[in-house]
Amino acid sequence: MPQIIDQMNTSTPAAPHEGEKQAVNHAQGSAAVCVSVLIVAYNSLPLLAHCLASVPTACTSQGFEILLIDNGDGSCAAYAAEHYPEVRVVPSRGNIGFAAGNNVLAAEARGRYLLLLNPDMILFPAAIDALLDGAAAHPEASAWGGVTVDADGVPDSGNAVPVPSLAEFASAALGRSLQDKLPRDRLRHDGEVKVLMGGFVMIARKAWDAVGGFDERYFLYCEEVDLFHRLAAKGHRFWRIADARGQHLAGHGQGTSPMRTLYLAAGRAEFMRAHWSIPRRIAGLVLLWIAACERYVMGSLFGRWRPRLRARNEALRLLVRRPWLWMRGYDEQNGLLVQLKRLGGKIS
Repeated sequence: MPQIIDQMNTSTPAAPHEGEKQAVNHAQGSAAVCVSVLIVAYNSLPLLAHCLASVPTACTSQGFEILLIDNGDGSCAAYAAEHYPEVRVVPSRGNIGFAAGNNVLAAEARGRYLLLLNPDMILFPAAIDALLDGAAAHPEASAWGGVTVDADGVPDSGNAVPVPSLAEFASAALGRSLQDKLPRDRLRHDGEVKVLMGGFVMIARKAWDAVGGFDERYFLYCEEVDLFHRLAAKGHRFWRIADARGQHLAGHGQGTSPMRTLYLAAGRAEFMRAHWSIPRRIAGLVLLWIAACERYVMGSLFGRWRPRLRARNEALRLLVRRPWLWMRGYDEQNGLLVQLKRLGGKIS
C-alpha cells in the first residue's frame, strides 16, 4: 500500500533525499518529454515537498518535466529552486489565479500531455503511468483523470465534480445533491465522465490548444467545469482511470472556510453567466442560494450538538448573508474580486 501522509504532519517541508532528487533529474533528462506536470502553488510550502517527491515514482514509463509557478509569497519557488533544480520555475505574475497560472505554465510546456497537479496532491506509485495506460486504452478520449483519496485511503468528495444544472441545484435545494446519489463503487473501475477534477488530470496538448486552455475569467473554482464543457462541445470525451490514485490534502485543511465557499459560489455563478440564458441563470442562482440557506439554518439550529453541521453553518455564512458578493461571478465591474478589493480585503 502507498504511504498515506498525515495532514497534521506537513507543517515543515522536509528536504528531499538525494535519491529523490536524482530520480527527478534522471527522469527529466533521460528521454523526450511526454508529460508536462504543471503545478500552480499558492503558499503551499508545507505540502509541496511531498508533492514533488511523489512525481518520479508516479511516472516511470515516459519522460516528464515539472513546471511550477508561485502565485503566493515566493516560498514555493525558492524551495523548488533550491531542492529540485530540474523543476522549471516560471517567474511569478502575482496571484493571478488557478486558471491563468496553468495557462502560463502550459505556454512553456513541451509534453504531448499536460498533467495539472495541485501542490497538495501526493501521487501514488505508477499513478501517471496508469493515466498513460488509460490514454492508450481509450484513444478516443482527450483527457484522463485519477481518483483522489483522503488520509484514510477512502475516495474523497473531490472525485464528484458537480456540473452546474437546474436539476442539480433543485436537487440540492430539496435536500441532497444528485452527485451524492451516485454509487461510490463507480470509482473502482474506469469510466467515461462529463468532467474531471482539475487538480489531478492529464489532458492531450492538442485538445488543450483547440479551446485555448482555461478561461481566465475564473479566478478560483469551476474553471475545469468550464474547460470540459467547451471541450465536450467540440466532441471531446473524458475518462476517469481507477488505477491512477493520489492522496489529496484538500486545500490545506481550509475546505470549510467561508472565503473558500464564497469563491466556489462565484465560480459556479461565472459558469452560469458564461453559458446560460438570463432566465435560466436567475433560476440557478436562486436555487443555489436556497440550498445554502437551508443548510445554514440547519447548522444554526442543530450545530450545538452536531460539530459537522456547525462547521457547515460557518462555511456558508458569507454565501447566505452576502449573496450580492458572489452572484455576479467574476464580472470585471461588480464581481467577487472587484467587491473584495473595494472592501479592502476586510469582510466578516
